[in-house]
Amino acid sequence: MQRHDDGDLSIISAGPVGFGNNIYIVVDRATGESAFVDAPGTAEELIAVAEEAGVQPKAILLTHSHFDHTPGIDGLKQKYGCHVYAGAEETNLAEGHRDTAVAHGETVKMGSLAFRAIHNPGHTPGSTTFVTGAHAFVGDTLFPGGPGRSGSNALLKQELESITSRLYTLPGNTTIWPGHGATTTIDLSRAEYEVFAAKEHDPDLHGDVSWLDS
Repeated sequence: MQRHDDGDLSIISAGPVGFGNNIYIVVDRATGESAFVDAPGTAEELIAVAEEAGVQPKAILLTHSHFDHTPGIDGLKQKYGCHVYAGAEETNLAEGHRDTAVAHGETVKMGSLAFRAIHNPGHTPGSTTFVTGAHAFVGDTLFPGGPGRSGSNALLKQELESITSRLYTLPGNTTIWPGHGATTTIDLSRAEYEVFAAKEHDPDLHGDVSWLDS
């Protein structure tokens, strides 16, 4: 487990668990209130991280509905009574996996912190990034080196549009906290994307795309 302090908030990170997923807990340092971002791995693994950090999260900010990001939800609701916030456009959510639907531009409040929801369709219909301060929890929309996996060229184009128009307009020093792997920043990711954008591409390009190699 690692703790990253930045002004009014702390970010607890751990893992990988499950399918190489990262565990994130965001803590409001003023009030001690906290929230999970997604619920990967098992509830027992997530609860162990929360207990080590000395927090009792009451919310889950769900970036999307894929099975590797949701398996701990039911156990966390049973343990902590967590309230689940998920994108209004998201599909294939199990019962109880969205208590509040969050639309693009809406804000989720937690103590003194506010998380702005950014709708990023492409990886899934309702993929949502949650932004607070200089931190963006992007789920599987954006990684160091490329976008999240897309099921078709049309979905890749949709994903790229949402990344370039909604994420790359964030301040350049914003940290990107992806669902898997290492962090990066908006500036670094945008510079890699510019290499990709300058090249010709297969009209059917989709799947696992690399900014530098695709």
